[in-house]
Amino acid sequence: MLRKGIWLLFVLLLALPAASLSQSMDLEERLAEERAKLRAAMQAEQSVLKQIYAVEHIQYQHERKLRKISAQLAATRQTIADDKETIARMETELPIRGARLARRLAALYRMGRGGFWKVLMTSESFGAFVRHYRALRKIVEMDAEDLSRHRVEILALRERRGALLRRQAQLSALARQEKEASLAVEIEKRKKMFLLEDIQNNKQIQIRLTQELARQDAALGQTVASLPPSPPPPTPTGPLRLDFAEHRGYLPRPVAGPIVGRFGVRVNDRFGTKTRSNGIDIAAPLGTPVQVVADGVVRYVGEFMGYGRVAIVDHGERYHTLYAHLGQFNVSRGEAVRTRTVIGTVGSSGLYAQPVLHFEIRHQGRAVNPLAWLAASP
Repeated sequence: MLRKGIWLLFVLLLALPAASLSQSMDLEERLAEERAKLRAAMQAEQSVLKQIYAVEHIQYQHERKLRKISAQLAATRQTIADDKETIARMETELPIRGARLARRLAALYRMGRGGFWKVLMTSESFGAFVRHYRALRKIVEMDAEDLSRHRVEILALRERRGALLRRQAQLSALARQEKEASLAVEIEKRKKMFLLEDIQNNKQIQIRLTQELARQDAALGQTVASLPPSPPPPTPTGPLRLDFAEHRGYLPRPVAGPIVGRFGVRVNDRFGTKTRSNGIDIAAPLGTPVQVVADGVVRYVGEFMGYGRVAIVDHGERYHTLYAHLGQFNVSRGEAVRTRTVIGTVGSSGLYAQPVLHFEIRHQGRAVNPLAWLAASP
């Protein structure tokens, strides 16, 4: 029975595409090497958050490259499809036009110069002669133009075929680049999973992480407190409503989903370590649009260690909302935004393995419990 199972496994392995098997082995080899580096860095007591930040930053770069390549790939595929359609139409039309021209030229050849003179000389009047002459000349000119156009279209068809071959070669190159970029993204995702696994299983790393999170929380608080207030830019739909305090208990949720992280002190069930969160974490599918909860001005857009991609909105009277672990930004610094404006999308960064949005409300730089401000239902 064992021999039969081994033989079946051998047959299945032979059935796998060689390229796919090679790529899988290459991925595992690279992951093993990267995991060894990460563990060495952990043992050297390097910053846990810096390692996560470095992995995520590289992942962002690979994802940006992957999106660009995928867009080029889609555009090239569409161009190839259009070229094939044009070539097919030209290949259908050219023989018909060529046959028609051949018949015209044959008729002109049979008529010869004598035939032309016969038509002209049998005219009943000088006026008819002039009309016949002009008509014959027009026919000859039109036939010459058709012949010239036919030759140009034949050359154009050849050029189209050559361009199609070049684009197909470009498509193959882009497909290879897309596979490489996808592999690079997958490696960074796996590296982060390794880091999170080591963090969950090592108490010393948990203690270091707790200290680092406290420092980053203080740094973020200083960043929010130091944001300079300035008058909001003019908007075509009228002035912004900067009465944030009036909406306590009625603000819309930035994204729908279950709350997986509460405001306040959080205790690690395994090691008993404590961390403080100045906001709430809402789980949502990757790429879900994140909405601004009130009118305001975007004061900060960028990456922040421990929080991933962060956007901060100023709502006036020293009220700010913070949206962290974003996947992509949909706004820029200094931009005026209205309630429910999409500020970005849900990403996957920080200490969560799942996609989440970290949301904070701060007044005069001090964090307040967002649940007291958000409406009871989404």
